[in-house]
Amino acid sequence: MHRIRRLSVAFTVAGVLGVAAPAAASATTTITISGATASYPLVSLLAQKYVKTHPNKVRFKIAQGGAQVGINDVAAGRVTMADVSRDPLPSDPAGLVFYPIAKYAICVVTNKANTLSNLTASQAVSIFTGKTRSWGAVPGATAGGTIDVISRTSVAGVLTSFQTLLLEGKKVSSIATEEASEGLLKQQVENDPNAIGFVSNYQAGLGGINVVSYNGVACSRATASSGQYAGVARFYEVTKGKATGAASAFIGWIESSAAARKIISSQWIPIK
Repeated sequence: MHRIRRLSVAFTVAGVLGVAAPAAASATTTITISGATASYPLVSLLAQKYVKTHPNKVRFKIAQGGAQVGINDVAAGRVTMADVSRDPLPSDPAGLVFYPIAKYAICVVTNKANTLSNLTASQAVSIFTGKTRSWGAVPGATAGGTIDVISRTSVAGVLTSFQTLLLEGKKVSSIATEEASEGLLKQQVENDPNAIGFVSNYQAGLGGINVVSYNGVACSRATASSGQYAGVARFYEVTKGKATGAASAFIGWIESSAAARKIISSQWIPIK
């Protein structure tokens, strides 16, 4: 059986971002968002900038939990929008509208002590599906012993995108330890010399882990932007029906403003 480490109550509370105008001002509209942990840093920055450039107009409440959590919440009317880190699926509830806001790369990562430089597609598939279980069978690995695969829980959009883009549509093995957020997965890889996992290029760029090339191409914003890197996915804002009101204005600002593009270009990749 795989092991699942879940978000604690304290983490869930800390994962809610309130971005608001000063207390003296009266915000007229609250935009509530839940969903992907991978896009949380980007959406938080965008929301903070939007509040500054649109004073006294809107405030944000942003919670994490996973892309599927966001999908379920917006479909049920519990939030204004969902943060989603995967493409639409046939199984998604009817009537949802996906607005792409940025692209990102999904990087394979190992512990800093394991300076594995590259995996071919077939090697990555073999490791993450559980067929290759020993680091001794992986050329270039400097770790020894059993491979500890670290994955995300089933609600994570990054997991869906990773399996589609880098695992040839195959599923990560059930032997993997599952983490409820990108931050927890990265922490697990940092603490385990035998670990391997996958995170967005934003998390990989924070350091503390070894970023593994895929088919000879480094995982970075630059290679993803150029089209060289294979594991490039999209972040979406998702609404129930066509976005209206404050949600429509915020999405339109993300799509068209120079300020939003600057934020996206800092760590992620603009859609256009």
